[in-house]
Amino acid sequence: MIKNKGFTLAEVLITLAIIGIVAAMTIPTLISDYQDRVNVTKMKKMFSTLTNAYGLYLTEQGPIGRLEKTEDDAIKAFEVFKPYLKVARDCGTDNGEDCVYSGSYKLRNGDDKDSEGTPWLPYTDSMYYKVILADGASIWFRGSGSDKFDIDIFYDVNGKNGPNQWGHDLFEFMLKGETVYPNGIPGTQTEKFDTGCAPSDFKGYGCAAWVIYKGNFEYLKCDDLEWNGKNKCD
Repeated sequence: MIKNKGFTLAEVLITLAIIGIVAAMTIPTLISDYQDRVNVTKMKKMFSTLTNAYGLYLTEQGPIGRLEKTEDDAIKAFEVFKPYLKVARDCGTDNGEDCVYSGSYKLRNGDDKDSEGTPWLPYTDSMYYKVILADGASIWFRGSGSDKFDIDIFYDVNGKNGPNQWGHDLFEFMLKGETVYPNGIPGTQTEKFDTGCAPSDFKGYGCAAWVIYKGNFEYLKCDDLEWNGKNKCD
């Protein structure tokens, strides 16, 4: 007599339950890791695009010099990079809600107000030149109005999609003289990673350089990383 060697219903259900539990535990991590790799690639590509674009501008025009926080200077800032960006939607210096998140971006510590308790204004006013790129990212340009830098460039890797938070999807590049800097490089006048990004209770302005040069978002997973020290969480 040949015995039936198939699985019982109970065994099948138990197996499916185990597979479901393992999938629930691993898939979110895999998706997060994949998205991190995508965003690292986008950050590096944007840094390369901005650097190469300004290099060509320097050859033809020379340093642009310090620009102020005005509508006219926002336009001048954008014109430097315009030929090298794949623009899907151009909002210019108008309201711009179609191009950038119109809410208040949060800091890494979760605050949506500055040190004086004033809510962050949306990046939609006329001192910013705003566009959506072909890959869905948003980028906007502003004269810095500062002796430290000539132009500020804000880059949201996923456009208006969340979490709309510094160091998560919003990053800053700065132009000074003949160089474009990602915010967070030690030895420059940008924010420093160790004091402007690393711990989760910091602001998050100084995260761009880490993503580009270290190639990860590990600072979102632990608070004890250092630019010249520990580069990955345990």
